[in-house]
Amino acid sequence: MHKNFSSAAKTLLAVSLFGGTLAATPAQAGTQTPAPQQNVQVAGGPSGDATQRLADRLGTSHTAGVYLDPDQDRFVVTVTDAVTAAEVADAGAIPREVTYDGAHLDAIKEQLDATFSTPGTMWGVDVPANQVVVRADSTVSDDDFAALRNFLAPYGDAAHVIRIDGTTERTSSAINGGDYIENGIVSCSYGFTVRKKSDPDYKAILTAGHCTNTSGTDWRKSDGTYIGYTTGHNVANGNDFGLIRAYNSSVTYYGNVEADGGVSQDITYSRDSRVYETACASGYRSKFSCGIVGLKNQTITYNDGMKVTGMDVANICRDHGDSGGPLFDGDAALGLQSGANFSACYSYYQPVNEALAWYGMEVF
Repeated sequence: MHKNFSSAAKTLLAVSLFGGTLAATPAQAGTQTPAPQQNVQVAGGPSGDATQRLADRLGTSHTAGVYLDPDQDRFVVTVTDAVTAAEVADAGAIPREVTYDGAHLDAIKEQLDATFSTPGTMWGVDVPANQVVVRADSTVSDDDFAALRNFLAPYGDAAHVIRIDGTTERTSSAINGGDYIENGIVSCSYGFTVRKKSDPDYKAILTAGHCTNTSGTDWRKSDGTYIGYTTGHNVANGNDFGLIRAYNSSVTYYGNVEADGGVSQDITYSRDSRVYETACASGYRSKFSCGIVGLKNQTITYNDGMKVTGMDVANICRDHGDSGGPLFDGDAALGLQSGANFSACYSYYQPVNEALAWYGMEVF
């Protein structure tokens, strides 16, 4: 198996599902339901937000990212020198010395972003592995694979390219029965109910931008009830989020999502996901399932050529029609589904805070 996230014993699930070799079938991954980590609070050290603030203060020349160590239920800050390691330890987090700093790895990713748009690829910094990893699916030709490998060769162990199974696809366009939203052109999944910060009575629905970026503007739920109309979509500059105005006074727009067994999970706030945290997704095709957020800030080029950046990646099996569906942890909104690789059981998420900030919205 190719080197991946970490060698710690309890990270084997993440390694097996995000590496070059798939160690679990999609059915196995899709039926696992780990307990969500509420607010990513940990027993033996600072919270995820506090740890990220520490890493941000130390800077990318001394650190290369943060991730959750499930062995110790504490956050790890990757560091490049002993002085920084001591400061991390004094703050209560776990320091782990690595070879490459964040600035170096980010620069490699930026070079890839500027040079390639190869359909069927995903790349970004793999924080626990301390590498930039390019993942090329089964549709990438041998010539394109070689071009990526040759491009990365000068960077040595800081970057490499691996093969993964399946195809990298957007997950809309399925017209099936079930709990979905549709506009006569595509069917997608309802993401989060949101409201304007400046006007709490103004409610809307967040979903994927490639769903709202269609000629159909009026949206209905599964029984045909009208729920609202498209008011925006952002599929430029690597984004994939859109907004539907909630516009039917006879419909109650609850601020929750569908969780295990169809039970509603209230959503009260939003935040960024953390590497190695357990998160859950919901969608009209694949319903509810949980997995591990293994990668962040990934650049993905779908097989139709659409290129998205800044995506979170989880080992949660999803299907066509799940686009726009929510990624969440307990009552925290994390992301909106953009696409998936069905065979490899990866799913890709637009971080929700970027979409909320763009529209001046908040979850409730």
